[in-house]
Amino acid sequence: MMFIEYYRKDNFVEIKKFQLKFFDVNCYLINYKNNYFLIDPGSEYRKIKNYILEKKIKLDFILNTHGHYDHIGAVNDLVTEFNIPFYIHEEEEEIIKDPEKNLSSDFNLDGLSLKTYNLIKGNYVNNFLNKDIEIMNFPGHTPGSILIKIENCLFTGDVLFKGSIGRTDLPGGSSKEMENSLRKIKTLDKKLKILPGHGPESIIEEELKNNYFLQNLD
Repeated sequence: MMFIEYYRKDNFVEIKKFQLKFFDVNCYLINYKNNYFLIDPGSEYRKIKNYILEKKIKLDFILNTHGHYDHIGAVNDLVTEFNIPFYIHEEEEEIIKDPEKNLSSDFNLDGLSLKTYNLIKGNYVNNFLNKDIEIMNFPGHTPGSILIKIENCLFTGDVLFKGSIGRTDLPGGSSKEMENSLRKIKTLDKKLKILPGHGPESIIEEELKNNYFLQNLD
C-alpha cells in the first residue's frame, strides 16, 4: 500500500488517502465531527488495520461507493476486526453477494460474497446517520453507485474521474444511466472538490471545462 500524505482539514473534515496496490484504488479515512470511517477499503487489510491501530483511531463504520471487488476486498476483515457496520446502496446488494457480478471470481479462486452489510435506501439521503453526510445515487458504472458529499468534498467512486468516467461494460453497468448521471453532475456546485475512486483529485469546474464525457453529452 502506498500511503499518500493527502491530508485536508477544513470545514471540520480530515481526509487521509491510501492508494491501494490492487488497481490503484483510492481508499479514504475520514474524520468528520469526531466520527472516523473508511470509504472503499478494497485491499491490503493488514496495512489499513495496522495504521488504524497505530494511530489509536476508533473506527465507526465503513461506507462504500459501490460493490466491485477492487473496492470491497478488505471489507469483511475490517468489519470483523473492528466490529463495525458496513454500508452500501441497496442496488448493490446483488453485486456484493455474487462473485461473478463483483468480479472477485476473476481474481480470487474462492470469490467474495459479503454476508454482513447495511443497505442505504433511496436516491438521496440528506443526513446519513445524522452526521451531515449527503448520499446521492448516480447509477451507470453500477446500479447503486453513490456520490458522497461531506462539506465541500465529493467522493465520486468510479462514476467520475479527473478527465474521465467509469466503465459501463461491467456487470450492472449502463451507458444510458451514466449519461443521466453525468447530466446531474453538471448541475452540482462547481467548487466541489472531487475525490475519485482512482487517480488524482479535481474539482467540478475543471471537469466541466476539460472532461470530454461531460462536454459531449447529447
